[in-house]
Amino acid sequence: MGELHSLLHCCEPVSARYGVRNLLGRLPDIRGALFNSKLNNLLAGLGYSGATPVRSLFFNKNHAHNWLVPWHQDLSIAVNQKADVAEYSKWTCKDDTYYVEPPVEILESILTLRFALDGADENNGALRVIPGSHLLGKLNSEKIQSLQRDKISISCNVQAGDLLLMKPLLLHSSSKAAKPSNRRVIHLELSSKRLPAPITWVER
Repeated sequence: MGELHSLLHCCEPVSARYGVRNLLGRLPDIRGALFNSKLNNLLAGLGYSGATPVRSLFFNKNHAHNWLVPWHQDLSIAVNQKADVAEYSKWTCKDDTYYVEPPVEILESILTLRFALDGADENNGALRVIPGSHLLGKLNSEKIQSLQRDKISISCNVQAGDLLLMKPLLLHSSSKAAKPSNRRVIHLELSSKRLPAPITWVER
């Protein structure tokens, strides 16, 4: 529980906010609290010892900010600039950061880590996933609707201090909380891939 208390302390400056981008850049002490020997050994065992954070978020679904997230895949990455690069499309800009949809091999290189700072279950909007859907590549809306209808989804219930690992292409959603309470999460995306010049990962 000491690791959890350390993370909570590091996140205190943003704990009242419902969403923060570039978390490690804003609060660099979080990096030291996260990347201890236990996590580094886990990543090495999964083949991600050379991966580094390329995106970091903090969010908190609570009684004041209780939102619904429909079924989707995480298809965009955050980069340093907009550029005309083959197979990179659907450019957007939020909070002075560019986002783009890269080729599928870039998305497949990413491992997402979700550190639960609070417990979550079906009552307060825990993540739901459709197992195995990350193996199907990028999905269009018709295929998403078909999987939602025909496949069994599971609720990723967690306790405070748990770590959830997933792939960006895993189909996932989150309902509004029926009994809203803090559901704080640190969301990290790791990859060892390099992006084609002149674009780079904005947080590497």
